[in-house]
Amino acid sequence: MYSLASPSVLAASAAPLLESFGDKLTLWRDGNVAHWRYEGQTVVVAVEADSEVFASFVDAPALDVVRGTPIAAIYRRSADRRYRLNSAGCAAMVRDIMAFFSGEREPIFTFVGTDTIA
Repeated sequence: MYSLASPSVLAASAAPLLESFGDKLTLWRDGNVAHWRYEGQTVVVAVEADSEVFASFVDAPALDVVRGTPIAAIYRRSADRRYRLNSAGCAAMVRDIMAFFSGEREPIFTFVGTDTIA
């Protein structure tokens, strides 16, 4: 059985994000996928069938000078971390989001590829 966080636990866990990044932080949701965005960087968070959360960390787009199109670097947590929907898991995910939005990359995050931005 999984210990799922209540909405108040989720809100309390997200409070440091709001305090640190304020009005420049946006959140939108599409089904089981949420997107946290700050200054062009995005963390895509997907809740999977087993109630674990998987996150991809997408850097702000930059110009690919070869193709002439914008691309974004994609990172994952170096330790293949999936977050549980409980107080500890939500707090760990928020810490990782804050680190990414603050400019941390390796060794916390590992580059896994790029994506062309349309």
